[in-house]
Amino acid sequence: MVGQLGFSWGLFIGSMVTGWWLGHRRVLTEERASRILRVAIKWLSPIVLTLSFWTLPITGQRLVWLPIIGGVVCLAALWPAWGYARWARLTKPQVGSLLTCAMFSNVGYIGALLAFAFFGESGYGLAVWYLVYFSPLFYLVGMTIAKRFGDPTSSSMAQSPFSDELRLRAFLGMALGLILNLAKCPRPEILGVINHVLIPVDTAIHLTAIGSQISLASPTASWRHGLAMCAIKFVYSPLVGWLLAWAVRLEGLPKFIVLLQASMPVAVSPLMLAVVFRLDRKLASALWLWTNLLAIPWLFLYVPLIR
Repeated sequence: MVGQLGFSWGLFIGSMVTGWWLGHRRVLTEERASRILRVAIKWLSPIVLTLSFWTLPITGQRLVWLPIIGGVVCLAALWPAWGYARWARLTKPQVGSLLTCAMFSNVGYIGALLAFAFFGESGYGLAVWYLVYFSPLFYLVGMTIAKRFGDPTSSSMAQSPFSDELRLRAFLGMALGLILNLAKCPRPEILGVINHVLIPVDTAIHLTAIGSQISLASPTASWRHGLAMCAIKFVYSPLVGWLLAWAVRLEGLPKFIVLLQASMPVAVSPLMLAVVFRLDRKLASALWLWTNLLAIPWLFLYVPLIR
């Protein structure tokens, strides 16, 4: 287990630090990082998703519940976050950052990568299937909250690497893989070997490009908010995931995926919302840093429990 967690966190932290260093040295400018992300999302990610969903174990699994549970866990986090925001008397930009950070967890770059480290392509495919809820809720709910509590600029998300066209390619990759899966078309073994290389490469490219555009201030001033967010991510959300998995009687690998993904730290996407809608960038960065750092010892205790 130590080796699997070490591989996942080493790739995550190493890629982010490398990206930050390249951005600090102005090697990876915003334009270059955006171009790299576009290429990866447009060409590499759909291939990875197609190959992963091609061999996804569908028979006998309650797979329909995974993205539904993911969406419920995401929305349920708004309640304690809103209660804490009112208790702490946060400003509107701070409330927006807190709510979006509470909603969106790192179910992709960390959760899916951990699932791949433990259970290979089957784990990765189920982890990606779990996060199908992410894009709809990000654009429909997350951006609505950010707009409500922030000050939208003239910049448009349509110019970002996550435009409708690029998101459509990801969904098409998943759909093609499922069609081949349901058609019981055997996947050549060489494609499995290739996908085991493409998954970490695709992840590293994304994280390096994103890391180059993150500017972190000292998180010490927001330690109370950071601990509150850790309580939401590592206590409240996993409890919601446990209850939902029990309610729909999930077992085996799908249950592990739900319990793993429900305990992930803050995602990178709230930092993007903070920039676009002028939320509190320092608070969003501090919450991201607090939860991602404390997730390391937390997962060493939590993963053996859910396995």
